[in-house]
Amino acid sequence: MDMRPNGSGSAFTGLLVTVSVLLIDQVTKLIAAHGGTGFVPRNPDYAFGIVGGSATLLIVGAVGVLGAFLVVAQTLATRFGISMMLPALVAGGTLGNTLDRLRLGSVRDFMVTPWAIINIADLAVAAGVIGLAIALATRVPRLRLQSVPVSR
Repeated sequence: MDMRPNGSGSAFTGLLVTVSVLLIDQVTKLIAAHGGTGFVPRNPDYAFGIVGGSATLLIVGAVGVLGAFLVVAQTLATRFGISMMLPALVAGGTLGNTLDRLRLGSVRDFMVTPWAIINIADLAVAAGVIGLAIALATRVPRLRLQSVPVSR
């Protein structure tokens, strides 16, 4: 199997990570809702409450942004050799929260932090975005240095 960042193995790995994040997110939300206190706050907004609107608008927006993001991520993965696992984390998390919005009209959050109440999908999105930022920050300058001719 081809495991290079732009190979077909990478696409399979990306799909596997996306589905895994989606399943883990949904299972942990069910456990929190039925195995704990039964109280799981619902977040009707998006992006830590910064963006609000109807569930339908947020679903359409999330799917549109995810589609554009994946196109850009594929280009970055191919051009800069970034693993598709990072965009797959974002995709899995986005799909997990979008599935909640489709089924419940809001997102189920259950992990309390000092800053917000979040879920596994939120963590996956954050990890993927931070990982992409770090990967780009470390690869782009190195590629520029390699392509600059040295004059004597």
